[in-house]
Amino acid sequence: MKFTKHIKHIIWDWNGTLVDDTRYCVDLINGILARRSLPGIDEGRYKRTFNFPIIDYYKRVGLDLEKETFETISNEFISAYIHSRHNLILHDGALKALNFFDARKLPQCMLSASQHETLLQTLKEHGIENYFKTVLGLDDHFAFGKIHLGKTWIENNKIEKNHVLFIGDTLHDLEVANEMGIHCILVATGHQSKERLSKRHPHVLDSLNQLIELFNA
Repeated sequence: MKFTKHIKHIIWDWNGTLVDDTRYCVDLINGILARRSLPGIDEGRYKRTFNFPIIDYYKRVGLDLEKETFETISNEFISAYIHSRHNLILHDGALKALNFFDARKLPQCMLSASQHETLLQTLKEHGIENYFKTVLGLDDHFAFGKIHLGKTWIENNKIEKNHVLFIGDTLHDLEVANEMGIHCILVATGHQSKERLSKRHPHVLDSLNQLIELFNA
């Protein structure tokens, strides 16, 4: 990937990319399904099903959005997520990657569909808030998308798009990067399978450790 030699700005996704929360999210959605007497899903089906917008994902796992609102289910999920998020750990290679870019004086930005204040608190809990020059999160918990946040950040800071790399774990992250006009690398350790990611994008890694190898090549 020759473009890595020209990168001057790093943008990170949070859920599934830096923090290892896929299994946790599978357990949470299974709890929601069980409370409605609906069959649960395994991690394989989750990675084949999970997508943005979240409302479509809820429908695909069997939740009836005509019987109750999207906001009701989302609030139930987010409340449960926040309650036990302290047990989550970073992916293998995450700290190494953050330190790698920090040592090379590359500004790092966090761009997430998480609620902004919750995101800030979470980064502090993991002791990594100082790695990020900018943290961009949504105004609410409903994860309707983050494209506008990224595009506004690029425009306001007058950053050359060819010098920016977005690192994520989902096809939505790829869509965000494409809308922003920047480079993208996906890591297949998060919320979508490597098979799904590879069908749409040539730059898919098995781990964050491979990311450092790319920049050192």
